[in-house]
Amino acid sequence: MRSPYEELGLAFGDATVPYLYGTGCTPALAEAIADRLGDADAILFVADDGVRGHADAVAAGLRRRVRVEPVTVEAAERHKTLPTVHHLLETAVARGLTRRSAVVAMGGGTVGNIAGLAAALLFRGTRLVHLPTTPVAAFDATVSLKQGVNLSAGKNLAGTYFVPALIACDLAWLSTVPRHDLLTGLAEMVKNVLVAAPGLESRLVPALEDPGAALPSLLEIGVAAKAPFVAADPRERGGALIFEYGHTAGHAIEFVSGGEIHHGEAVAWGMLIAAEVARRRHGLAADDVAAHHRLVARLDLPDAAARLGGLDRAAIRAALAADNKRGYGPCAPGEVLMVLLDTVGRALPGPPGGPPLVPVPVEAVMEAFETVALNALEAV
Repeated sequence: MRSPYEELGLAFGDATVPYLYGTGCTPALAEAIADRLGDADAILFVADDGVRGHADAVAAGLRRRVRVEPVTVEAAERHKTLPTVHHLLETAVARGLTRRSAVVAMGGGTVGNIAGLAAALLFRGTRLVHLPTTPVAAFDATVSLKQGVNLSAGKNLAGTYFVPALIACDLAWLSTVPRHDLLTGLAEMVKNVLVAAPGLESRLVPALEDPGAALPSLLEIGVAAKAPFVAADPRERGGALIFEYGHTAGHAIEFVSGGEIHHGEAVAWGMLIAAEVARRRHGLAADDVAAHHRLVARLDLPDAAARLGGLDRAAIRAALAADNKRGYGPCAPGEVLMVLLDTVGRALPGPPGGPPLVPVPVEAVMEAFETVALNALEAV
């Protein structure tokens, strides 16, 4: 009898993490999670309060095999903090979890990071299962070991790397995401194509026309682009840092907006800013800049001036200065490290023997920000 889900093996250095996925397979996934957790005596089930229906179905399946302790969290950027992680840890201990227990994280990237960091800290490491319910989480964030939260100065400044025991996704969970949010959430797939796998554009473009019908293909695109890099560089400190493309300005935009501009949209603007910086400072060809606009235009972004125009410029500068890539390479005061492209599919090299990060004056980033904010996005 054919399995109701497919299974991928994601390599992170010496570790291999199973990724189970299918459509309409929630009961089978719940059974598989219980099977693979084996002797777990309890599960701290951390779920985004916006996906309660999906979470209830999974939890009901798990309860047939193991004690489930549910916790709901609001998947808002303001809650992606150490106090939220502390609350989860205190809750886990108060509800009797032990070293044999596990943490299940169900939601988007925010919930995955909060619960992932809690799992890494609880008893110095308990088993973690990711159940992604957004395209960013399913196709990009879970293809990574990074678990992190924000500090007052900026995004993802506290965290660790932690290998999950399992990732599982019923793609039907993603089909309930509104079309606009689904498209902007696929900015990470555009990023993967631009920075690492331009040959996949021919598969990505039709998938973006009707993403709800192309979810398996989009997952495969995300994994195909990113998996070889994180297999070789699981802590993303070398070659895999190319997947920070668009994130330097993007994280600043997301952080300063207070999360009103969600991660995918912010990264999309961040890629256009990075392309403009590379055009001005390193001669990125007009055709390569046009490729950015052509793909990003398919993400149904709102008007640039309306979204970016009101952001506090001083706060953007401060967030850039606190970017979490500081220290990966030489960077003078007033500069920030960025992934920039030499051409689509190839990042500019960093210093000899170092990661692909280029120091850029913050003011040059701000000039590119203003160019993007003042120009309408056109499909070219």
